[in-house]
Amino acid sequence: MIRNQRKSLSRICLVALLTAAATGALGSDQQKAEKRVRQISAMAVDSRTRAIVNQTMADEFHAKRIELMRQRHAMNMSYGSLFIAHELTATGVPMLDIALELEGGKDMIHIANERNANWKAIGDAAKKLNDKIDDNIYRHFLHGKADEPAIDKYDAHTDIVRADLEVTPEELASARADYEVWKNRGSGPKVGRLDRQSENDANDTAEIYKGPTRPHASP
Repeated sequence: MIRNQRKSLSRICLVALLTAAATGALGSDQQKAEKRVRQISAMAVDSRTRAIVNQTMADEFHAKRIELMRQRHAMNMSYGSLFIAHELTATGVPMLDIALELEGGKDMIHIANERNANWKAIGDAAKKLNDKIDDNIYRHFLHGKADEPAIDKYDAHTDIVRADLEVTPEELASARADYEVWKNRGSGPKVGRLDRQSENDANDTAEIYKGPTRPHASP
């Protein structure tokens, strides 16, 4: 009888250990995904890279650039949160449902967890998007051509929401350092500056606090 009790106790301990390990793995996947998603948000804080983030996401999700901006304005979402939203819609979650839950006070992480989001898949997709953003920054400077107005009238200077302020100073510094690395790799000795104008980052922050005119378009 004592032997049977020991066996039962051993099984319970084994189940507990396996459950803890599985929970830890899921937590790790979510933490990695959140970190990579926040990289996307941080890279989009400055207007000089916001346009590149917007274009890269538009290509990834086969969306119009202006539509991504409208969704951000309507739901006050950073580009990282917008990325999660589109990953959820790809699995069948209606964007309208996400908008209503955001309006009800939930954040994207909460919404994703309630929908049993696959954080490993989201993290892997976010890593790929970050790699594409880096590549597009490099190509932007490598081509040596000034920015041209978007066909659908997208304007990075009006693509601002309050949620863009949610990145930490460390995340912002890391994003700017990453930008400089790829800018320097793409810029040769004979390649001139591509920025249409030199912008003070403080101006971007001021515009965010001021807030954009929120369109009433449906998300």
